[in-house]
Amino acid sequence: MVLITQIMEKAVADHKKGNLQEAKQNYQEVLRAEPRHVHANHNLGLILAGEHQANDALAFFLLALEENRNVEQFWLSYIETLILLNDLEKAIEAIKSAKAVGFSGVNFDNLLKRTLNPSQLYAKGELFKASDGNYLNFLKALHKNIYEGYFEIGTRTGASLALSNSPSVSIDPFFQLDTSPVGNKDFCLMFQETSDSFFEKRLSFLSGLKCQLAFIDGMHLFEYALKDFINLAKISSEKSLFLFHDPIPWTFEMATRNYKALPRGAAWTGDIWKLVHIFIDVGMKDNVKLLSSGPSGLLAVLNPDKKFVYMLENNYDQICSEWLDVNLNGDNIERFYKTGVFTKPELYLQYLRKISFGKKAENQSRDWVSH
Repeated sequence: MVLITQIMEKAVADHKKGNLQEAKQNYQEVLRAEPRHVHANHNLGLILAGEHQANDALAFFLLALEENRNVEQFWLSYIETLILLNDLEKAIEAIKSAKAVGFSGVNFDNLLKRTLNPSQLYAKGELFKASDGNYLNFLKALHKNIYEGYFEIGTRTGASLALSNSPSVSIDPFFQLDTSPVGNKDFCLMFQETSDSFFEKRLSFLSGLKCQLAFIDGMHLFEYALKDFINLAKISSEKSLFLFHDPIPWTFEMATRNYKALPRGAAWTGDIWKLVHIFIDVGMKDNVKLLSSGPSGLLAVLNPDKKFVYMLENNYDQICSEWLDVNLNGDNIERFYKTGVFTKPELYLQYLRKISFGKKAENQSRDWVSH
């Protein structure tokens, strides 16, 4: 018993420090000795849910609840995971069950609100805020696979680039790295310039590079992001995925094109939301999903047909002219919510696994490295 207590204490300490692999191994060791240890079950579930393995996490949360229904956090974690899996009816029932035990308050109210779709929420006078995990955790789960080529536009600190294990190309006019982005990549090419400059002056010297996965997080203005997409899609692999950051504003103000009009430090998404309509209008609805990863969503475009890419390129000026002065207002947000392309990031990852997008990472031999 003393040994189990010590292992559990170490697991919790590692968990708090963010050493999740060590924490996970120690929780598992505790559970091998005591399969129904409530806190080991719950905490292991937390790690798995954070890694977008909600299906696996659910069983651990359920077991913790079966052992002790009088811990509020056990209920919150269980209900949160049901929402991540889009099992909304069961989540509502669990909220009622928690209330019957005596739990209520703002945390449960917020979870109940998250069982509403964006249109239902707007009908109650509120804008939808993406809250299903964090976008960096989604990227981390995605980067467990290896891709033919990963392109990132807008890297800044390197937090997202560091997650990639694939051959990578990063473009940012002003890097402010606070972490090493290289990791286990075969190569990591970094270009400190605008994306327009890169595609105009640099790409031709890098013939043969393919873009299978891209994360576009540069200027938060739709015309820049659209141009980046067009340029990357023209060198994409047969199977490719493009992710745009910040497509889901949760206030009208943060969707302004003029970030200087916002208070210092205020959240700003710009008008990336317009791309959803632009892609749908050109015929790409089947390729488009809006992922509700916090705090401001991800726009995913999977396997775009080159004919649509060239249509966007040929009509670029007309598209920009049509959308430039369109502001996010009540009518536009309602239309945005009714596009029918919102989805849970957990479910999208499951779909990508189902279609075998990317290759499983293998231990790469480094025998050629000199000693």
